[in-house]
Amino acid sequence: MTIQSRIRRAQALAEGYPTVTIDFVKRELGRAHYGPARLVRYIQLLVDECHFPPPLPDMVGGALVHSVTGKSVWRREPVEAWIDEFLPPANAAAIDARAMRDAAAEMDAAAGSLRLVSERR
Repeated sequence: MTIQSRIRRAQALAEGYPTVTIDFVKRELGRAHYGPARLVRYIQLLVDECHFPPPLPDMVGGALVHSVTGKSVWRREPVEAWIDEFLPPANAAAIDARAMRDAAAEMDAAAGSLRLVSERR
């Protein structure tokens, strides 16, 4: 699991978002150009063939549906864990390195506004 995904998961859980929608999955998988029907089919194939976590059951027309729909919801942890394992190690390392560079730049910027305060008695 990448450092960035751990930070993202901790922030999301702290904010009270233990579940994700199909739009989150769409963004994370880089499929923003997919239409609704194609996206549902794509994610269903990932569930069936690549062990992507199945969505939480949903009520459709008075019956429980266990397949992917346009309103599907997933538990955040298994989805993020699957996505982290889906990335090749080189890509995960690049994401980690970029996150560390961004964090270092942010800390440098914050350090520039610090001032030394001495307390004299």
